[in-house]
Amino acid sequence: MRATFLAEWTRLTRRRTLWPALIAALVFAAAGAALVLAAAEPAARVPTDGMMPTLEELADPGGGTQVFRSAVAFAGTLLFALLCGVFALEFSRGTYRTMLFAQPRRVPLLVGRLAALLAFAAAGLACAELLMWLVARLLAGSFDVDAGAWISLDGIGSAAADYATVLVWVTGYATFALLLAMLLRSVPLTLAVGIAWAGPFEHLTGDAWSAGKEFFPGLLLEALGQGGTPDVSATRALLTLAAYSAAFLALSATAFARRDVTA
Repeated sequence: MRATFLAEWTRLTRRRTLWPALIAALVFAAAGAALVLAAAEPAARVPTDGMMPTLEELADPGGGTQVFRSAVAFAGTLLFALLCGVFALEFSRGTYRTMLFAQPRRVPLLVGRLAALLAFAAAGLACAELLMWLVARLLAGSFDVDAGAWISLDGIGSAAADYATVLVWVTGYATFALLLAMLLRSVPLTLAVGIAWAGPFEHLTGDAWSAGKEFFPGLLLEALGQGGTPDVSATRALLTLAAYSAAFLALSATAFARRDVTA
């Protein structure tokens, strides 16, 4: 697994990958911070199930990184589609078969690739959080947000908690996308099924069946990204998603290990 991790890490950290990633992080930081700050309103004017933070919440010590967490939560579908494409693309290109010549042990190959991708995501998220905090700090006054408490020990603690939440959120989406890719082995099919399930199907079913919000993985990931909702607490979402991620990874490894790789 170590060799696979290093090979994938080397591929991910090439200059032609890093520069686009850095530019994307800068654009996301600027646009995300501006959008979240512009959408914030006083608590008295926001419904209890509102997805955006209030002005009072943004004035708390953790308000700066709550901007980051809120912005990321709105990119869930885009992230999921990207991850589905990343994992399924190797079947379309036929590179999984080539990888297996160098690493015949299939489970370590799969886990090593996933670990490298999550490590790269962890580094990228740290940079994005710092950039968005800086942008939000510069823009806060223009949107009537008091950012004086952001620079404090409590603010640092909230930043670590928000970073951990987003990293778990990304891991949940990654394992879900990995499972679909291993089962369907086609980029168009994986994207179609994944987006249809996590988007319209889960939301429509969740609206009609309230208990679905406590069990559907896509809705739980959204709840976690928001720091919990009136229907599902962040703790419940985290524990349920941890079980889902373990199951998704086990099923992905089983499918990859037992099915023939012909392309």
